[in-house]
Amino acid sequence: STFGFPEGTAVCLVNLQKAPQLNGQVGVVGAPMDRATGRCQIIMRDGVVKSLKQENLKEVMTGAVVRLHGLQGAAELNGRIAECGDLDLASGRYNVMLADGKETPKSVKGANLELVKRYVSPVQLLSAQRKPFDWADELRVSDGDGTGRSWSEQLAHLVELKVPAPRFVPGQALVAIADQAADGTASLPEPISADKVPVDEEGRLTCRLLAVSLERDVCIPRDAPREVDLKRLAVAAKALLQHDPARPPYFLIPQLCVKALPCLRGAATCAWPLYLQLMQGLVCLDTQYRAHKAWCRSDSILASIVLSKPIYLLPLQGDVIIGANSFASGAGEGGWLLSDRGEETTVAAPGDGQVLPVERPFLEKLCTEVLPDGARKGAKLTLYRL
Repeated sequence: STFGFPEGTAVCLVNLQKAPQLNGQVGVVGAPMDRATGRCQIIMRDGVVKSLKQENLKEVMTGAVVRLHGLQGAAELNGRIAECGDLDLASGRYNVMLADGKETPKSVKGANLELVKRYVSPVQLLSAQRKPFDWADELRVSDGDGTGRSWSEQLAHLVELKVPAPRFVPGQALVAIADQAADGTASLPEPISADKVPVDEEGRLTCRLLAVSLERDVCIPRDAPREVDLKRLAVAAKALLQHDPARPPYFLIPQLCVKALPCLRGAATCAWPLYLQLMQGLVCLDTQYRAHKAWCRSDSILASIVLSKPIYLLPLQGDVIIGANSFASGAGEGGWLLSDRGEETTVAAPGDGQVLPVERPFLEKLCTEVLPDGARKGAKLTLYRL
């Protein structure tokens, strides 16, 4: 039996006499308490591990998704989802950020917050402590749906791993947004949760799931996708709907794959390889600097070499042509090739690509653990032009 705080619990450091400057700082329990010493291994935000007694730890909701309730003075916020920030020990209030797209800050008492879910964070996967899961092991489990698991079973497994299920943008929604853009009334397409995509009576997908690799400097950017990129995706979506109306496309777009909260973006970054595993292909937007971006390089090598998914190149201009091929070996269930215009290309090493410094250690660890040649070597693969 275990005692002390479970792994992954967020704790605030309190009552430290010899290092009072650490009081109020927040970390995550990285391993079960040592029965002999009565100490916990706490992973701090900078990755440093501290060995601390339980009496110097206070469990907090910091970093978790919470729901506001019981508010009297701002009753309109009751029921709203937010990310819980740091606890002010003096006032007993948490700083929270609303999931309203603007990450509006509020100061709320702990009694008015209900814990919804705590997800894994990049600092946990970077730590030398026991990791919540191993990417390589998870990616060996199945190639797409090779295990025969239903879609709901695959989503349930993500829940077990403490990562959020992804959200998808329906191709039809992209087409509608593009039509609105012509009238000057366009807005961002509204993603749907993964459990809302169409499946048959046996729980198998009846749609085409396509990940989108966009030019970006972090895995899951905070900013919305560029309008020009959404317009190109809309052209592709329209062509796909005309080509195979029975299997409508749904797109996994990095900026829209989870709700707008930092903890969800962090968890989705941890889960990104697992999301790609669920897809039936990767669409790369052929923008000016895409080939220089570390995450774009990683997307292509991971999807093609590790996961055996087809990689499609969507040009910035011109018509989108969906090929006449009805099948493709190794493309996975429902992964029919959409183009017969394949060309060999070399993708440069992800470790030499452009990425924000704060995310480089994470990207390099991911590549080292998952890609056959790690972060420092590129790969030859086939790109199919749409």
